[in-house]
Amino acid sequence: MILAIILLILIVLILSLIILFSFYIFLPSLNTDNLENDAIISDKEKDFHHKEAEEPPLSNKKAVVLCSCGKSFSHNKNIFNEGFTCFMVKNMSGSGTDCKYACIGLGDCAKVCSQNAIIIKNNTAVITKNCCGCGKCADICPQKIIKLVPKNTESMVMCNNSDINSFTTCSHKQKEEKVEWIEKKDFKIWAYCHKLIDTLNKHFK
Repeated sequence: MILAIILLILIVLILSLIILFSFYIFLPSLNTDNLENDAIISDKEKDFHHKEAEEPPLSNKKAVVLCSCGKSFSHNKNIFNEGFTCFMVKNMSGSGTDCKYACIGLGDCAKVCSQNAIIIKNNTAVITKNCCGCGKCADICPQKIIKLVPKNTESMVMCNNSDINSFTTCSHKQKEEKVEWIEKKDFKIWAYCHKLIDTLNKHFK
Protein backbone atom coordinates (compact mmCIF):
# COMPACT_ATOMS: atom_id res chain seq x y z
CA MET A 1 0.00 0.00 0.00
CA ILE A 2 2.78 2.43 0.96
CA LEU A 3 4.72 1.49 -2.17
CA ALA A 4 1.65 2.21 -4.31
CA ILE A 5 1.24 5.66 -2.73
CA ILE A 6 4.92 6.47 -3.30
CA LEU A 7 4.67 5.37 -6.94
CA LEU A 8 1.54 7.50 -7.40
CA ILE A 9 3.31 10.55 -5.99
CA LEU A 10 6.32 9.98 -8.25
CA ILE A 11 4.06 9.65 -11.31
CA VAL A 12 2.26 12.91 -10.44
CA LEU A 13 5.59 14.71 -9.97
CA ILE A 14 6.97 13.39 -13.25
CA LEU A 15 3.81 14.41 -15.14
CA SER A 16 3.93 17.88 -13.56
CA LEU A 17 7.56 18.33 -14.63
CA ILE A 18 6.76 17.17 -18.17
CA ILE A 19 3.91 19.67 -18.43
CA LEU A 20 6.08 22.53 -17.09
CA PHE A 21 8.93 21.76 -19.47
CA SER A 22 6.47 21.45 -22.36
CA PHE A 23 5.23 24.97 -21.66
CA TYR A 24 8.82 26.17 -21.32
CA ILE A 25 9.81 24.69 -24.69
CA PHE A 26 6.74 25.45 -26.80
CA LEU A 27 5.62 28.84 -25.47
CA PRO A 28 8.52 30.79 -27.07
CA SER A 29 6.89 29.96 -30.41
CA LEU A 30 3.97 32.15 -29.39
CA ASN A 31 5.04 35.53 -30.67
CA THR A 32 4.00 38.35 -28.34
CA ASP A 33 4.83 40.90 -31.06
CA ASN A 34 1.26 40.58 -32.29
CA LEU A 35 0.46 43.11 -29.57
CA GLU A 36 1.69 45.70 -32.06
CA ASN A 37 -1.25 44.90 -34.34
CA ASP A 38 -3.88 44.97 -31.59
CA ALA A 39 -6.06 48.02 -32.10
CA ILE A 40 -7.39 47.76 -28.55
CA ILE A 41 -3.98 48.41 -26.98
CA SER A 42 -2.79 52.01 -27.06
CA ASP A 43 0.76 53.06 -27.95
CA LYS A 44 1.31 54.10 -24.34
CA GLU A 45 0.33 50.61 -23.10
CA LYS A 46 2.62 48.98 -25.69
CA ASP A 47 5.56 51.09 -24.46
CA PHE A 48 4.77 50.10 -20.87
CA HIS A 49 4.69 46.41 -21.88
CA HIS A 50 8.15 46.63 -23.45
CA LYS A 51 9.62 48.53 -20.52
CA GLU A 52 8.29 45.91 -18.11
CA ALA A 53 10.10 43.17 -20.03
CA GLU A 54 13.44 44.97 -19.82
CA GLU A 55 15.96 43.79 -17.28
CA PRO A 56 17.34 46.44 -14.89
CA PRO A 57 20.67 47.87 -16.07
CA LEU A 58 23.85 46.44 -14.58
CA SER A 59 25.95 48.81 -12.51
CA ASN A 60 29.41 48.86 -10.98
CA LYS A 61 27.75 49.88 -7.72
CA LYS A 62 25.64 48.21 -5.09
CA ALA A 63 23.21 49.60 -2.54
CA VAL A 64 24.12 49.95 1.14
CA VAL A 65 21.74 50.74 3.99
CA LEU A 66 23.30 53.28 6.35
CA CYS A 67 21.94 51.58 9.43
CA SER A 68 23.41 48.45 10.99
CA CYS A 69 21.22 45.36 11.29
CA GLY A 70 23.27 44.49 14.38
CA LYS A 71 22.12 47.57 16.27
CA SER A 72 20.16 47.43 19.50
CA PHE A 73 18.02 49.98 21.33
CA SER A 74 17.05 50.29 24.97
CA HIS A 75 13.39 50.12 23.98
CA ASN A 76 11.24 48.70 21.23
CA LYS A 77 9.74 50.77 18.45
CA ASN A 78 6.73 52.73 19.65
CA ILE A 79 5.01 52.30 16.30
CA PHE A 80 5.24 49.03 14.43
CA ASN A 81 2.44 47.41 12.55
CA GLU A 82 2.82 45.01 9.64
CA GLY A 83 0.02 46.86 7.85
CA PHE A 84 2.02 50.09 7.93
CA THR A 85 4.67 51.21 5.47
CA CYS A 86 7.93 53.03 6.15
CA PHE A 87 6.41 56.12 4.51
CA MET A 88 3.42 56.04 6.90
CA VAL A 89 5.59 55.67 10.00
CA LYS A 90 7.92 58.44 8.78
CA ASN A 91 4.98 60.84 8.54
CA MET A 92 3.55 59.81 11.92
CA SER A 93 6.58 59.54 14.17
CA GLY A 94 9.85 59.81 12.31
CA SER A 95 11.65 56.50 12.54
CA GLY A 96 9.57 55.14 15.42
CA THR A 97 12.71 54.86 17.58
CA ASP A 98 14.87 57.25 19.59
CA CYS A 99 17.15 57.63 16.56
CA LYS A 100 15.55 59.75 13.87
CA TYR A 101 17.99 58.35 11.28
CA ALA A 102 17.26 54.65 11.90
CA CYS A 103 15.90 52.28 9.29
CA ILE A 104 12.16 51.85 9.88
CA GLY A 105 12.31 48.30 8.58
CA LEU A 106 8.84 47.81 7.12
CA GLY A 107 10.21 46.93 3.70
CA ASP A 108 9.14 49.69 1.30
CA CYS A 109 12.51 49.18 -0.40
CA ALA A 110 12.13 45.40 -0.58
CA LYS A 111 8.76 45.74 -2.31
CA VAL A 112 10.20 47.76 -5.22
CA CYS A 113 13.35 45.64 -5.66
CA SER A 114 13.00 43.71 -8.92
CA GLN A 115 16.00 41.54 -7.99
CA ASN A 116 14.52 40.47 -4.61
CA ALA A 117 17.86 41.58 -3.18
CA ILE A 118 16.60 43.04 0.11
CA ILE A 119 15.71 41.17 3.29
CA ILE A 120 14.58 42.57 6.64
CA LYS A 121 16.72 41.61 9.62
CA ASN A 122 16.32 43.06 13.11
CA ASN A 123 13.84 45.62 11.70
CA THR A 124 16.54 46.78 9.27
CA ALA A 125 16.84 46.43 5.51
CA VAL A 126 19.83 44.35 4.46
CA ILE A 127 21.13 44.26 0.87
CA THR A 128 22.17 40.88 -0.53
CA LYS A 129 24.49 39.87 -3.37
CA ASN A 130 21.51 39.85 -5.77
CA CYS A 131 21.69 43.66 -5.89
CA CYS A 132 22.29 45.06 -9.39
CA GLY A 133 22.69 48.68 -8.28
CA CYS A 134 19.56 50.02 -10.03
CA GLY A 135 18.83 52.48 -7.18
CA LYS A 136 15.06 51.92 -6.93
CA CYS A 137 15.37 51.22 -3.21
CA ALA A 138 17.29 54.47 -2.63
CA ASP A 139 14.55 56.46 -4.36
CA ILE A 140 11.70 54.92 -2.33
CA CYS A 141 13.32 55.04 1.13
CA PRO A 142 11.66 57.84 3.16
CA GLN A 143 14.67 57.97 5.49
CA LYS A 144 17.05 58.49 2.54
CA ILE A 145 19.58 56.14 4.14
CA ILE A 146 20.19 53.85 1.17
CA LYS A 147 23.23 54.82 -0.89
CA LEU A 148 24.92 53.36 -3.94
CA VAL A 149 28.60 52.65 -3.37
CA PRO A 150 31.30 51.00 -5.53
CA LYS A 151 31.25 47.20 -5.44
CA ASN A 152 34.82 47.14 -4.15
CA THR A 153 33.97 49.14 -1.01
CA GLU A 154 35.41 47.21 1.94
CA SER A 155 34.40 49.27 4.98
CA MET A 156 32.51 52.43 5.86
CA VAL A 157 30.52 54.06 8.63
CA MET A 158 27.23 52.19 8.47
CA CYS A 159 25.26 54.97 10.13
CA ASN A 160 23.63 58.10 8.74
CA ASN A 161 23.52 59.85 12.13
CA SER A 162 26.07 62.62 11.82
CA ASP A 163 24.47 64.82 14.50
CA ILE A 164 26.69 64.56 17.60
CA ASN A 165 24.03 66.28 19.69
CA SER A 166 21.29 63.88 18.62
CA PHE A 167 20.24 61.58 21.47
CA THR A 168 20.08 57.89 20.71
CA THR A 169 20.64 54.67 22.61
CA CYS A 170 21.74 52.94 19.39
CA SER A 171 24.65 50.60 20.02
CA HIS A 172 26.11 51.18 16.53
CA LYS A 173 26.05 54.97 16.22
CA GLN A 174 28.83 56.15 13.87
CA LYS A 175 30.46 52.72 13.96
CA GLU A 176 32.61 51.76 10.99
CA GLU A 177 31.85 48.28 9.77
CA LYS A 178 32.94 45.88 7.06
CA VAL A 179 30.71 46.16 4.01
CA GLU A 180 29.35 42.76 3.05
CA TRP A 181 26.58 41.88 0.66
CA ILE A 182 25.34 38.65 2.14
CA GLU A 183 24.22 35.58 0.26
CA LYS A 184 20.47 35.33 0.14
CA LYS A 185 19.40 31.92 1.41
CA ASP A 186 16.99 30.57 -1.14
CA PHE A 187 16.15 26.99 -1.99
CA LYS A 188 17.51 26.49 -5.53
CA ILE A 189 14.44 24.52 -6.60
CA TRP A 190 12.16 27.44 -5.66
CA ALA A 191 14.47 29.93 -7.39
CA TYR A 192 14.31 27.80 -10.55
CA CYS A 193 10.51 27.48 -10.32
CA HIS A 194 10.19 31.25 -9.86
CA LYS A 195 12.31 31.82 -12.97
CA LEU A 196 10.24 29.33 -14.95
CA ILE A 197 6.94 30.88 -13.86
CA ASP A 198 8.28 34.37 -14.64
CA THR A 199 9.17 33.19 -18.17
CA LEU A 200 5.69 31.75 -18.65
CA ASN A 201 4.05 34.96 -17.42
CA LYS A 202 6.07 37.03 -19.90
CA HIS A 203 4.84 34.86 -22.78
CA PHE A 204 1.22 35.05 -21.64
CA LYS A 205 1.23 38.86 -21.33
